Amino acid sequence: MTESSSEKPGDDALVIFTPSGKRGRVKHGTKVLDAARQLGVDLDSVCGRRGVCSRCQVAPSFGTHAKHGITVTEAALSPVNAVEERYDRVRGLKPGRRLGCQAEILGDVVLDVPPESQVHKQVVRKRAEARDIVLDPAVRLHYVEVPEPDMHRPEGDLERLLAVLRAEMG
Repeated sequence: MTESSSEKPGDDALVIFTPSGKRGRVKHGTKVLDAARQLGVDLDSVCGRRGVCSRCQVAPSFGTHAKHGITVTEAALSPVNAVEERYDRVRGLKPGRRLGCQAEILGDVVLDVPPESQVHKQVVRKRAEARDIVLDPAVRLHYVEVPEPDMHRPEGDLERLLAVLRAEMG
């Protein structure tokens, strides 16, 4: 038996994020991005919820989800708003995708977070050790004095520098 998407005011909705599998209940009207943050889902967003970066894209999965025991209808998310329409018109959204900072949850829903929208936290897997490092650079600094240019000897700067280096370095 499955429970269908509920749209009664004051109710909460079951939200399931894939591929992380994180799930929880949120109040109707909660933005997808806020739900992701509440549940600890790695959903990126860098534009301050203005709908211009598209890093918070999600793909709702409609239909019956026997594994989760719910049926998701298109009414589970708010209709596409003006910000999403503008983004789609200017930059284009992949079919079936929504901006998590704009879409509101209105009923039970399963949302896929595509790889490009996931925030992958860096994990350091090596312990820090102090090591002595011997520097042996391929280039070294040497002080040389190059004679001033002379009108009677028409040598360029490079020729004068090379002559001094040959004399000092061999």
